[in-house]
Amino acid sequence: MRMLGLLLLGAGLAACQTEPGGGADAGTEVDAGTSFPTLARDARLLEVDASQRFLLSVRADGTYAQTLPEGEAVRIADAAERAFTASDGDAVVLWSPQYGGLTRTVWLWRPGTDAAIALTSRAGQVAYDLGVSFVAFDEYDEASGTDSVRVARLDTCTREACPLWTPLERPSRAVRFQAGGTTLLASEGPQAWLIDVPSGALTELGPTVSDPVLSADGTRYALFDAANHLQVFDTATRKLQWEQVWRDDATRKNWHVSTAIMTDMGTLILNLKADNTPETDSVACDATGCRDIDGGGCQNRAGSPGVVLCRVETCSPNRCDADAAYLDGMGRTLVDTATTRRSSVYPAFSADLHNQAWTVRETRDGAKVDTLWWRSPDATRQSPLEGLADYTLFRFTPDARQVLFSRALTIAEGKTEHRLSVWDGEAVSDLGVLEGEPFANPISPMVRDNPPTLYLTVSQGVGGSTSVIRAPLP
Repeated sequence: MRMLGLLLLGAGLAACQTEPGGGADAGTEVDAGTSFPTLARDARLLEVDASQRFLLSVRADGTYAQTLPEGEAVRIADAAERAFTASDGDAVVLWSPQYGGLTRTVWLWRPGTDAAIALTSRAGQVAYDLGVSFVAFDEYDEASGTDSVRVARLDTCTREACPLWTPLERPSRAVRFQAGGTTLLASEGPQAWLIDVPSGALTELGPTVSDPVLSADGTRYALFDAANHLQVFDTATRKLQWEQVWRDDATRKNWHVSTAIMTDMGTLILNLKADNTPETDSVACDATGCRDIDGGGCQNRAGSPGVVLCRVETCSPNRCDADAAYLDGMGRTLVDTATTRRSSVYPAFSADLHNQAWTVRETRDGAKVDTLWWRSPDATRQSPLEGLADYTLFRFTPDARQVLFSRALTIAEGKTEHRLSVWDGEAVSDLGVLEGEPFANPISPMVRDNPPTLYLTVSQGVGGSTSVIRAPLP
């Protein structure tokens, strides 16, 4: 399980008693004469650390690092697909796309150095802890037919290289693993192992009929048996904490667990698949029991800690339609499929999940029209929007007092202008004009705090050049 840790910061929201249908015209403030500084041209955003000390970007010839706010960009590696920065900002793990759909290169970079260390060019999965004290990956050797779990411990790395440790080798290409805290949970078919990275201890676990699950902090793991039991154990002691029978044979006789996740609340969300049908379903289980939830293919939502995104697939004899629902860590619905079906953006959530925002897009007199929506525990607010909200950027500002988004407006001579805007629940204010269309392939815009700042890739149309900009936030 890949643990991508891009944080969406936020806090509480002062209550507002505006009811649905109220709110001012959100298109009245359109003074957007401000432009934003460009940090990198012919480049795409890859990563900005939480303290805003450095920025990583990807260009045609590789990955570049530059100190902020005005440092010169230096090439540190070939082109990376993703990057994750340690919680203290002192190490970054990067990995390339999978070449030929099979292998990728993994690097370790320490801020301040002029080159990243290549750990492997034959990796499949990649995992690490939040502090990046280690990086784990699997390497498949075609000559021997062996799939090896390999680990680089950062405390053994020099500026030039990292020695690799091999805690597990299997004669297949079916090893799966996930990181939680400083523990790796590996599995191959019915077998499972715990790997304690600091000590090097390898512990064989009991059999499991589905892939086991590890909590994000590594303190608990879950196994599945052939009698439809879900069992949760303490990682340190291996003692059973609780168990449940997740399947009711009267209604789900031919269903099985396809994938599962453990949320930060300790709830197990099981994604279920029925034999000989495309339909999917999900249940949430904890120490009190298992219950159906609004989902069918659930996963932790990257960029929104505590939020679970579920793909809900509904099939008729002629077609299948996919919708999305958003749940909290206990499996309770935050935003349902009826809402997401009408929204032109991915819903935004405050850090405490008490506030959600989205749009509703309708067609009036042949033209598309967006309305902004904001729901808090005390009220629901909505405002009509001039222009159309862009799905690439829609989130709360770090203090959760406003919604930050981009919108496209048609100006003189039919040209489209992209504006960076905020909405406080009553009126929209423009922060400035973007030099292009927001671009998120594959990296989404990043908001950092202290000071509140947006980092964003913009594009000059389909196939056009891209640039990375920085926008101060109110």
